[in-house]
Amino acid sequence: MLFNHTSQFAFPVERLFAYHEQAGAIDRLIPPWERTHVVASNDSLAIGSMVKIRNQVGFISQNLIAQHTDYRRNELFVDELRSGPFARWKHQHLFDSLSPSRSQLTDNIDFALPLAPLSNLLNGWVQAKLESMFRFRHRVTRDDLQFADQLIQLGHNPSEKPIKIGISGSSGMIGRRTIELARVLGIDVVRAVRSESKPQQTRWPRGVITVEEHRLDEFENLDAWIHLGGVGIADRRWSTAYKQAIRNSRIDSTRKIVERLGKLKQPPKALVCASGVGIYADRQEEILDESSSVDRSATKDDFLADVARQWESEANIYQDQSGRVALARFGIVLHPRFGAMSKMLLPFRMGLGGPVGPGKQYWPWIHVDDAASILLYLALNERCSGPVNVVAPECLPNREFSRLLAKVLHRPSWIPTPAFALRLGLGQMADPLLLSSAHAVPSALLSAGYKFRFPTLEAAMDNLLGCQRQDS
Repeated sequence: MLFNHTSQFAFPVERLFAYHEQAGAIDRLIPPWERTHVVASNDSLAIGSMVKIRNQVGFISQNLIAQHTDYRRNELFVDELRSGPFARWKHQHLFDSLSPSRSQLTDNIDFALPLAPLSNLLNGWVQAKLESMFRFRHRVTRDDLQFADQLIQLGHNPSEKPIKIGISGSSGMIGRRTIELARVLGIDVVRAVRSESKPQQTRWPRGVITVEEHRLDEFENLDAWIHLGGVGIADRRWSTAYKQAIRNSRIDSTRKIVERLGKLKQPPKALVCASGVGIYADRQEEILDESSSVDRSATKDDFLADVARQWESEANIYQDQSGRVALARFGIVLHPRFGAMSKMLLPFRMGLGGPVGPGKQYWPWIHVDDAASILLYLALNERCSGPVNVVAPECLPNREFSRLLAKVLHRPSWIPTPAFALRLGLGQMADPLLLSSAHAVPSALLSAGYKFRFPTLEAAMDNLLGCQRQDS
């Protein structure tokens, strides 16, 4: 069976090919809706290099091992399956130069399922999955190259001058995606981990150094530091002890990283510290940009707002002692397998989704790849300092958010979840996480010139769920 997918790119063929040679490219190109990750890789396209991928389908875990069997720079590379669920799999990546500034990528796959001809009934299903996969792959390739141009315009080109950043709290959804993006752009990364952390079996792309946080010598002369510390806000029901863990893991970890970086001879030029739009508390329909008040009198006694205020206060100490500080106030970060969106998908796929509470509350959101891009943009853009709303330009009420998710999934959105049921089931977290309204807008990012990958919610959901209808 033959499959092919072709896209054109407004980049020279040399840049398009070089993107695929970067460490982290294979990680970037795995669709987020697939329960798939790279177990081992040579981070190379050279003939003989190998990659091992683990794919989870329901309760079944499958290992795929592929080997690169052909390579011609700026023309093609080929990988063939050596072990896995296909009887045959040969994937040709063909590159063509259309002009000095335009190129074309064609993915040709010759595959066969085991147990043919009985399995031929599944060929159409496989073709559809491949079509979704390669639409995603070509889209993320185009977006990453365009983002690289944004950094070049800021004066940061890793091919001309090395860039190296540090990151703490990197094992979560946002941290991992940020590291993968940094590496595919040629940016070196130092990951700080706690001394008491258990050794992880997780693979990181070549060019990522993992060090214990007390080894300050590894943190010298970095271009920036990104801090993403904090236990998951919605990981468990809020008890007094867990609320204290939420507070401590953010405030204390930020204090420690600021103290450590402040001891360096050549500290990072900038600190980007995560925060959240929860700092604004429940503000109904008020439009909130970075100039909106966040003092206690404006937000009253809101737990998340109070945590965020103290969190940002600790980060701002770095500005007084070492350099620029940017405070990344995240909205809901969308990913189909992690975070809030992942918890919504099952009921919506079952046709049981609908508005949450009154449905009038605004839910600011951001695509996970925009979240990763924005962290790097803040780290390297000297004009970005102070609070920054990391949210998409389109902020919608929950009722519209729910309607669009149902539309993308081709399901109805008619079963509301009453506020009392949320409070009964979730306790104290229901109001600040689901029922509060924060009509946050990204004024600082738009003023700085950041170009969003996904400014609208429907396009973001299409991309994350493999439903996008075209490459551009």
